[in-house]
Amino acid sequence: MSTDYSSDGLLAFLREATLAGRITPSAAKSRRAAAQTLFAKLSDSEAADLRTLDIDALKSRFLDTQGGGLRAEVVDLYAERLGWALDDYFRFVESPNQFVSSSTTVSQDTARPKAQLAPKTPEERALEAVRLTAPRQRSDVIPIPLGAERVVYLHSLPVDLTPQEARKIARVVEALANEAEDAQ
Repeated sequence: MSTDYSSDGLLAFLREATLAGRITPSAAKSRRAAAQTLFAKLSDSEAADLRTLDIDALKSRFLDTQGGGLRAEVVDLYAERLGWALDDYFRFVESPNQFVSSSTTVSQDTARPKAQLAPKTPEERALEAVRLTAPRQRSDVIPIPLGAERVVYLHSLPVDLTPQEARKIARVVEALANEAEDAQ
């Protein structure tokens, strides 16, 4: 593993470093989740050699293709965690025996007592609560399960939908159905 700079090597490192006690489990778990999520948009050359990876470009590709799947703040956090994971991984590959994770060191900011931290205003606390509260499912999206791993989502239906309008929508959906599949 001494010269492996691949995405698989990074994921294996995060798993093995946790078992060896070189990285805290919570840091490794969050970095692994971030890496796995963002690695969905890696090119083959980037996956083979992470030293060529531009995290900002990867983040942009992910946001462009995911659309509204994840909020930009979450993707920013994932990119930051991936950066930390890559930093640890590259230092480990270069000198495995001297490796100490950056997640195990205490920074000056975290070492300060809480009394020295500036208290948050009600507006700051409210903004933080809004950012941390991820919507589970939008209220205007209605999931309709069709079968194993098949779900259709209805979106933007008017609140005052009439039965006549509902039948019209149903007829459009029926027209889109593949009749050959019904014969099976």
